[in-house]
Amino acid sequence: MTTVAATSSDFNMGAELAHAISDDSLVVHFLPEVDLATGAVTGMEAVLRWPHPRRGLLWSAEFMPLAERTGLAGVIGWDLLHAAAAELSGWRTLPQAAGQAPRQMWVATSASQLLEVDFVERIASLVAQHDLAPGTLGLEVGEDTLAMGSRYAPALLADLRSVGVAVAIADVRSWYAGIAAMGDLPVEAVKLDRAFVRGVGADLAQDGIVSAVVALAHAHGLRVVADAVESWSEGARLCELGCDRALGYLFSGPQASDDARLMLAHGAGWCAPAQRVPSQTEQNSAA
Repeated sequence: MTTVAATSSDFNMGAELAHAISDDSLVVHFLPEVDLATGAVTGMEAVLRWPHPRRGLLWSAEFMPLAERTGLAGVIGWDLLHAAAAELSGWRTLPQAAGQAPRQMWVATSASQLLEVDFVERIASLVAQHDLAPGTLGLEVGEDTLAMGSRYAPALLADLRSVGVAVAIADVRSWYAGIAAMGDLPVEAVKLDRAFVRGVGADLAQDGIVSAVVALAHAHGLRVVADAVESWSEGARLCELGCDRALGYLFSGPQASDDARLMLAHGAGWCAPAQRVPSQTEQNSAA
């Protein structure tokens, strides 16, 4: 694994980030995850944003690489996990339709966290502390992160499942070999990188790739979630191709806690198009 040295600029901004952590000024927002077939909001992804004094409100992608280089990623990651678990626990009071699957809270997990020797034990403690129902707290593990620790990944993911945590593989890019291998791992979903989403509905070649990804994932019992969906044409075509769920500005930007709860309780992410390819699970149910 290549290590990138911290620069003087990193140290300056790293000091600002450390101050933001100690000052509790990082903000947790929530992105709705939408069922493409029904329009229902099935859960949320917890995201951190940094109100930087000069650069404005930054997405985590703009400061988490710096956090990794300066040793702050673990602290930030655990703060986010604790906030997400507390929010998820509060969802018990929200109305829920009969037969509706339990809502899930997804949190991206960094490589540095996964390398902690007591990671699973701390996650188990978090689940117990908030009395979370099995599978409602979900961890997103990047495809690259998983590849770095491929030798240990199956056991780690199995341990996480045993303490009641769901796992999704995020930023999936190497679609064929990667998804085939993921079918042997204890994960429930794959999250398509935005590179797969851009152009779908307007590019036949891109449609073909997404269709193949969805078919392969469903054949391995994995749910498919599309990230960064921005246009109706993208959402409609993903739905038609059988993609299960999606996030992005087509549905909503990041929401504060109160607004996220309103969406979960009363909202629908969008009005799904009439035609779509049924998932393997739906086909089996209909047979």
